[in-house]
Amino acid sequence: MANERVKSVGGYVMRLVGGVAVIIGLLGIFATLAQGNVTGLVLSIIFIVGGVVLLKRSPDLGRAGRRERGHA
Repeated sequence: MANERVKSVGGYVMRLVGGVAVIIGLLGIFATLAQGNVTGLVLSIIFIVGGVVLLKRSPDLGRAGRRERGHA
């Protein structure tokens, strides 16, 4: 039981961090485009890619995911 709870908390944390990283990356792109800063643009793209990777690797925690694994 505790193992499933830890997995679900980890999944929520991965989704939260991934979503925040994507938002920070998007805001960074808009900020650096106004200044023409190439380093900031590259860092923003890294944030977006990292956030997308975290969102893709996070487990499916919805009802459909539980039903497929045999839970009610």
